[in-house]
Amino acid sequence: MPVKAKFATVHRIRFRDVTTPEMLQLAAQPANALSWKIGSSGPVGANGYRLPGPVWCAVGLYRELPEAQAGVESRLEYVPFLPEAVESWHAVLAPFAHKGECNHLDRSQPGSLFEVGSPDSGGGCLVITTAGFVMGPDFKVERAIDFRRHVDMTEERLRQADGCRRTGLFTPHTVGDDGVTISIWRDDASMLAAAYRPGPHRAQVDRHLAESVMDRSSFTRFRVLDSCGQWDGADPLGD
Repeated sequence: MPVKAKFATVHRIRFRDVTTPEMLQLAAQPANALSWKIGSSGPVGANGYRLPGPVWCAVGLYRELPEAQAGVESRLEYVPFLPEAVESWHAVLAPFAHKGECNHLDRSQPGSLFEVGSPDSGGGCLVITTAGFVMGPDFKVERAIDFRRHVDMTEERLRQADGCRRTGLFTPHTVGDDGVTISIWRDDASMLAAAYRPGPHRAQVDRHLAESVMDRSSFTRFRVLDSCGQWDGADPLGD
């Protein structure tokens, strides 16, 4: 079994125009990262993956806090195109709750990503969810397209939820990696209300329970230990 992460980083990068993978240098990754996934937040394409868009997001997984902190501080080394962006936001995260399976640590054996051990300090909440499909002979691209389009609709409505500060999503540019959603909340109470009370997110969960719309999923709730930059022109933790 792969070593599990204890910390993470999240990155949101906005360019002026639609930006394709060919326009970016995507081969590098942060030193000591257990996982590094980056991709576009564009609309869902005909192959079930997201088309290029002006916004790209990324998530890094780390075993130790100094490694995650260094990952943010040294971001220009592995994201050299940052100066071309209109804005970017970067954060160091500590998980306080985690459940489910994802293939970001091991493509062949999806499993849990995090070892949650640090006491929860309270405060604002950032949530990352993942969802993926078994890429075998029974894989149906129509199923992936349908699921991700419903994710897009859910995200649009979550933006209007009380206490929701920001939402984002992306599919890693590396084919086969599970898709990701990101949301930032004023506090745990507003996050839990949006997740479990009747509404768009609860409807998507109920739909999965009834129809099995994806093959695996995970959620992780984090505290933001440190952050820098802007997301839509402001600090998402302070506006």
